[in-house]
Amino acid sequence: MSSFINTMIMGTPTKLRRLPKETWPVLLVLGLLSGLALTSSSNASWHTAGAIILFLTSATPLWFMNRWRRHVVVAEAAEATWQALLDGSQDSLMVLQERRDDMGNRLGFQVIRANRQACTWFGHDRGKLIGTDLAELFPQPEYSLFFQRLRRARKNRLSITEGIALVSRDTSEAHLARDALREQESFYRTLVDSLPIAVLAKSVRPETKDQYRVWNRAAAEAMRLPTQTVLGKTPLEVLPPEVAHRSEQQDALVLQDPKSHHFPGLPFRMPQGDRVLDLIKTPVFGSDGEMDHILTIARDITEQKQSAEKLRLASRVLEETGDSVVVTDALDRILMVNPAFTRLSGLTPSDVVGKNAELVGLTALRDSHIQGVEQALRELHRWTGESQQICQDGRQIETWMSVSVMRNDAGRVVQHVRVFSDISALKAQQRELIAQARHDSLTGLPNRRAFEERLDQAIARARRSKQTLAVLYVDLDGFKSINDQHGHAVGDQLLMEVSRRLQSCVRTTDTVCRLAGDEFTVILEGAGHMTEVDRICGRIVDKLSLPQELKGCAVAVSSSVGVAVWEMGETPDSVCVRADKAMYAAKHAGKGRYALAESGGALDLLMTPRLVGAG
Repeated sequence: MSSFINTMIMGTPTKLRRLPKETWPVLLVLGLLSGLALTSSSNASWHTAGAIILFLTSATPLWFMNRWRRHVVVAEAAEATWQALLDGSQDSLMVLQERRDDMGNRLGFQVIRANRQACTWFGHDRGKLIGTDLAELFPQPEYSLFFQRLRRARKNRLSITEGIALVSRDTSEAHLARDALREQESFYRTLVDSLPIAVLAKSVRPETKDQYRVWNRAAAEAMRLPTQTVLGKTPLEVLPPEVAHRSEQQDALVLQDPKSHHFPGLPFRMPQGDRVLDLIKTPVFGSDGEMDHILTIARDITEQKQSAEKLRLASRVLEETGDSVVVTDALDRILMVNPAFTRLSGLTPSDVVGKNAELVGLTALRDSHIQGVEQALRELHRWTGESQQICQDGRQIETWMSVSVMRNDAGRVVQHVRVFSDISALKAQQRELIAQARHDSLTGLPNRRAFEERLDQAIARARRSKQTLAVLYVDLDGFKSINDQHGHAVGDQLLMEVSRRLQSCVRTTDTVCRLAGDEFTVILEGAGHMTEVDRICGRIVDKLSLPQELKGCAVAVSSSVGVAVWEMGETPDSVCVRADKAMYAAKHAGKGRYALAESGGALDLLMTPRLVGAG
C-alpha cells in the first residue's frame, strides 16, 4: 500500500535497502572466524583487532535489525497517514489487478485496494469490495466504456506495481450545475431576444475590450446586422462611423460616471430609413466589483414621435377649425369642446365640461329628438343631418351635425364626437329660395308650382272631409292693350293691384295664385253651398272692373272667370281643364262675367249679378 500511495501521490516509491537473506550467515561466520583467529594470536595488536571484529560481528546484526524496525515504523505511519487522507477524499480510489487465464488471455480486472469513498459508492465494506471483479461493479455498457477509456488514456494512466490505479469522481452535481447554468443562460438569452426593444452589451474588460457580447433579435432586425456577425466585433467594425463615434462618446460618459445615462431623441440612419431612438446606457458590474459591460437599451420612438406630431396637428386643427366640436362620454357628458363651440354658443369650457349635452342646449342623441340616430350610430357608427343648438342668450340656431362614436376593444361605446356648423343663414336663404320658387316675384302670390301643390293638398282634404272645393281661373280682359299703351310699369302696377283685390274678395282660408301674365287662379276650400261660390265669383268680377289710377293714368279692365267644382274621384288636371274651359267660355260670351262648368261638360254662363244664358 505504501508503494501504491507514493507512486500515486509522491511520484517516488519508498524502498528499504536490505541485504539478501543468504548473505547474513556468511558474514556472521566470517566475522566470528576472523575474530577468533585474531584473538588467539599472541600479538597484542592482532588480539585487539580480533576483539573489535568479534564485537562488530555481533553488534552489526543488532544495528541493522534496529534500523529496519525504524524504517518499518515510518513506512507504516506514512501508509496510515496517506490511507486516512485517501479515505477522506471525495474521489473513489481503487487499485485493479489484471486477471489472466493459463493461456494468457485477459479475464478482467480485480479490485485489490479501495478507499472509503469507493466502498461508499459501491455499497460494500472494504473486505467485501476487495477481490470483487470490476464487471460486477460496472454493468454494461459502462464496463465496455471502461476499456475504451483505458485504451485512450493508456499513456496517462496511473500504473503501479500491483496493477492499475482507478480514480473515479462523482460529477453529477457538476453536470447538474452546468445544465442549470446552460438552462439559465438559454432562458435569459431567450428573454432578451424576445424583448421588442434593441438590447446590446459591450465589454469593457481588457481581454475583450469594446467587443459586443450581447446583440438581441430586435437589434439585429433594426440594424439589419445578424447577431452572429456582430458578437465579438467592435462598434467601428459593424456600425457606421458617425454612429460608432457617437457611441464611444456616450460610453466614455458611462465609464467616467458609472450610472444610468439617458440619451433621448437621437437620429439614426438605418437601412429602413431615418429613425429616432431613445438610448439608455448603464454599467454592469462583475462579482469582483469591477465594471464588466456597458448595457445599451434602444427604443425606437419614430412612430411615437410621428403620432405626437399628428396629435399636435389634430389639436391645432381643432383649435383653428370653424366647426364646433364637442366630445362626450358614453353617458353623453361633455369631456371637451373647441373654441368654435365657445364662439357659437357663448359658453366657456368650464360652463359645459362634465354636464350632460342636452342640458347645455345640444340635441339629445335619441330617436325622440333625432329620428334614426340610434340605429345609425349602432350599425354605421355615424349619423349626419340637421339639428338645433340653443345658445346661451336663448337663440335657437340650425346646425348641420355629424355624430360618430368611439368604441373600445370590447366594442362598447366610450365616446361621442359631435361636429357641427351654423347653417341658420343657409337655411334662411334656402327658405327664401323655396319661397321664390313657389311665389310670383312681382305680386308675391303663389305661382303655378305652388298652385299645383296646394290644389293636391286641398283635394286630399276635400276627399277626407267631404267638403266643397271650387277652382277659379281668372283672366284679365284688355290687359295687353293697357300694357302696350301705358308701358310695362303701369302693367306691373295693374297686376299688383289685381292681386290685392283678388285677395280681398276671398277668405283667409282660400288661395290666390298667379299662373302667368294676366292669368290668376283661386282655390276655394269648404265653400259650402254653390250660392257662396256664386257670391265670391260675382264679387271678383265686380271688384276687378272698378277703374283705378296708376302712375297718373286712369285704367279700367274687366275679368273673365271660369269656375269648376271638384267632384269625388276627379284628378287635379281634370278640374283645372274644366275651369280653364269655363274661363274661355266666359271670355267668348262677352267678357266681364264668370262661367260655371258643371259635370258632364255643360257650362253655365253668369254675369254679376244675374244669369246671362246657357251654353
